[in-house]
Amino acid sequence: MKRILFHLPSFVLWMVVFYFLSERSIFRYQHMGAGVDVGLFENLFYNLVHNAKAVTSIGIDGNLHHYFSDHINWYIYPLSMLYGLFPFVETLLIFQAFVLSFPILILPIYKFDLFYQWLYPFLYSLFLPIYWIHIFDFHPEVVWIPLFFLFYYFWKQNSLYWILFFVLSLLAKEECALVFIVFSLVEWKLKKKESFWIGILSFVYFFFCLLLLSLLRDSNLNHLVPAHWERYQHPFTALHNLHLFPYLFLFLNLPFLFLQFKNQFILCLIPYFLYSIFSSYEVNKTPFTHHSFIAVPIILISFLEVIERYSQKSKLLFGGAALLVSTTLFFGFGPFSKSYSYKKEYMNPGVSVKDVSILRNLVPGKSVVSNVPQYLSNRKDVQLIFPNRNDSAEYFVYYQFNTQLLPSYIPNGYQWEQNIENYIQIYKLKKID
Repeated sequence: MKRILFHLPSFVLWMVVFYFLSERSIFRYQHMGAGVDVGLFENLFYNLVHNAKAVTSIGIDGNLHHYFSDHINWYIYPLSMLYGLFPFVETLLIFQAFVLSFPILILPIYKFDLFYQWLYPFLYSLFLPIYWIHIFDFHPEVVWIPLFFLFYYFWKQNSLYWILFFVLSLLAKEECALVFIVFSLVEWKLKKKESFWIGILSFVYFFFCLLLLSLLRDSNLNHLVPAHWERYQHPFTALHNLHLFPYLFLFLNLPFLFLQFKNQFILCLIPYFLYSIFSSYEVNKTPFTHHSFIAVPIILISFLEVIERYSQKSKLLFGGAALLVSTTLFFGFGPFSKSYSYKKEYMNPGVSVKDVSILRNLVPGKSVVSNVPQYLSNRKDVQLIFPNRNDSAEYFVYYQFNTQLLPSYIPNGYQWEQNIENYIQIYKLKKID
């Protein structure tokens, strides 16, 4: 009974966060507020379920490609089975909300202690990257967050279950291997044999991922290099956007008063900070995207290990200060603030839910190019419109938002066919005689 009561606060908090994340993401999706990546993954899962191929036409250059030419995430296969049972975007959003909120239930098992019962779950539930990750649609790599928490718990418990969760964590995304390589160096003095095998296996797996990413690229390309490689080809150009990096650094670390830097475990984030700095793409330097997923468990674990070294009085002082800062940031920049999404066009609460239903049922089974492919992704072939590209999809579907005019660009070879509800324009590809 005592154990049940101990876990009750975290269970109640988890239910609140899980419901909030699920409801907000579904609301945003049903009111035309989703970004393109949710369509990428639905289209991927649709093709896995119906065609047994891990391909999608949303993503790299807007052309049909194998998903593993973009990123290596093996969880797309079990998730496709979930989508096969419940073929709705809402299924994916609820799953992601569950994954992101689940560490609230994990933290109390670390130690039978007041701080693990209350403080650390609350700090996690107020951590803004959790909510910013959820803004940007759906990304299966977020399974890394609860899996790494479990890996580290069993690692510290000297339980062989760490091996299982090491493998499961490694499979989340190719860059996770870089974290484990550094982790093996950090933990070398304590567990040499285990750290050696973690480092070797992670190193081999990372190069295996690079090989897959290269081999599965479009064979028409002159140089078969991994996708997104161009982001790191011009490091001096990347430094022009270096002014963005302090925002990423502050939002990730300020909630924990920078105490986590007193723990050498934080060194595991060196690869993440390096490729964030040297990427020439803004998306890698802002805290408002899903790219920060890899930092979440490492920062929190580093913080709680440092604060656990202090006396009870100091723990209360620093824990209370961290809770105060986290609460201030949460209400100042979190989901209740106007600055919650820096992509303002993704927030359209005035749009009718009926629009989503209309779009998802338009021209079933036909290939489509659209400015909102995330709402037409329940088919084999759907593409995001790119100017100056010769599209061959059977239909061009344009959704006119309240602040937009008629399409400024119509792909070559398409003619207007019909108008639905005055703001859904449908064009059909002309037949060549």
